[in-house]
Amino acid sequence: MSDSMRDALMLSGVLLAIVLSTQVGRHKFGIVKVLLPLALVVFVGWDVLRGMGITTPNVLAAAIGTATGLGIGFGLLATMRVERDHAEGKSYTRAGLPYLLIWLVVLLGRLAFVWALENVDSFGRSVAEFLVENGVEPKGLAAFFVLMAMAMVLVRTIGTWVRSARLSSGSDRREATAVA
Repeated sequence: MSDSMRDALMLSGVLLAIVLSTQVGRHKFGIVKVLLPLALVVFVGWDVLRGMGITTPNVLAAAIGTATGLGIGFGLLATMRVERDHAEGKSYTRAGLPYLLIWLVVLLGRLAFVWALENVDSFGRSVAEFLVENGVEPKGLAAFFVLMAMAMVLVRTIGTWVRSARLSSGSDRREATAVA
């Protein structure tokens, strides 16, 4: 197994564990659930994107990754509920199978892409030719995947925070449900 496949498997496993333990099901939502993902996005983004050549193909790859991540993030947000226990003054998130399926498709899609690059010669050649013909550097390809993930996390985190804030202020009762 190559280093890139091992890294992809480890990252996917860690992300799946985080999603399963902190997002699927019913979980308390508070400031830590807002700040931790935001800090992680800034750290990972800086680490991966620094040193990337600012070329049109790289920026385009990054923009496409960001747009893809925004779409997926809104899909995640649409499958998650935010509830408010007014007696306790706490917000909760509730995510189920549709939410988990979106994450699984994204994680398995990334793994399939890395696997195909390494194990399907024609696919690897086609991707390499595409990248060379279009001037996309390896950091530009990395930017696609990193910004996709960052946009997903940002939309879900900020969207959940906005919903929670609306429920806290009582201005949006549509998602408010009695929590027993």
